Formats: sequence, structure tokens, C-alpha cells
Amino acid sequence: RYQYDKAEQRKREEMLRSLANMSREAERERLSPTPEPTVEEPRDVLDSTLPQEYLEQIRQAVGQDFKLLDLRVHEMGLSAKVSTDGETVKEYRRWKHRKNVEGPFDVKIIGDGKVEDNLLEPAAVDLSLVPKLSKEAFERAAFPDSKVDGASIQYPLFRTKGQGPEWTVNLSAKRGEKWEFKNVTFDAKGKFKEVRD
Repeated sequence: RYQYDKAEQRKREEMLRSLANMSREAERERLSPTPEPTVEEPRDVLDSTLPQEYLEQIRQAVGQDFKLLDLRVHEMGLSAKVSTDGETVKEYRRWKHRKNVEGPFDVKIIGDGKVEDNLLEPAAVDLSLVPKLSKEAFERAAFPDSKVDGASIQYPLFRTKGQGPEWTVNLSAKRGEKWEFKNVTFDAKGKFKEVRD
């Protein structure tokens, strides 16, 4: 009887030790989650076919037809605000150093207009224009020591009847402690419109 009690006690102690180890391991994993997979991508997002590839990955992540409220290409990747129903909008992001698409994230819409009136067909967005627009914007801005940060396409905030979507290329330059910015706009087909400070 004594031997039996001792054996049972040892089993219980082993089980408690094992549970304590498992608990500590789980806590360690919770506090230091597995880092998200990263990738080395040598191509420049603003001067390659990466925007087309990233939009295709977002299309697969959405999993159904959608229209675009806003699409932004920047040196770190691509973000797209999409609507599958013409009323609600979700954002998806594909960063250059990540393996997977992030999202969907909820997008809060403000203003009186209908979302549906501001949506673009993805087929109407020519992402192959991005390298050309980046170069042309840099030349037209005549903005010393600046760099192109990104390009976006959407309908203008205030537009006249029949006015189409436009590309806006953003440039920035550091002047001492301050940053200065310029925007160069083009129509959806890449025709120059204006330089804005």
C-alpha cells in the first residue's frame, strides 16, 4: 500500500511538472509570437511590375469582384480600399517586405456622397503607368533634392460632372528640420494636369 501511494504521488508530481512546463511554454509563445514571414524583394515598387502583382494578390485575398475607392502605390508596397457591394469599404495592404496580403480592415466613410459614385473598375486602373508617372512627376515638379514617395488614383474630392479619376504623384524633400511636399496630377491615362504645392 505504501509503495502504491508513493508511485501515485510521483505520477501526480510528474503530471504537475509537465503541465507547468507546458503553461510556461505557452506563455513564452504568447509574449513573443512567431515573427511574420518576411521576404527580400530587390525590385523598386515604383519602377517595376510589383504594383500589378500586388493588386492581383489582393484580388485573390478579396475572393470576389470588387471596385476600388482608392489605390495607393508607395515605396513600401500597395494599399487598396475596395468595395464588393457599393456601400461598405475594406482596406487590403500588400507590403514589400511581407509574404502575405494584410486585411481586410474596416474603412470609415465620411461625407454625404454615395460610395458607389466614387468607385473605379480595377480594369480602368493602369498600374503599368506608375514608373512613367513617377519619372515625369519628378521632372515636372522641379523640386531640388526631392524624391517620389508614391502615387495614388481616385476620384478628386471636389469634381465637376463628368470629371474622371486622377493619378496624384507625391514628392517630398527635407529642408533643414522641415519637410516640404509637392503633388503632380495626371488623368487616368497618364496625361499631365498640374503641379500642386
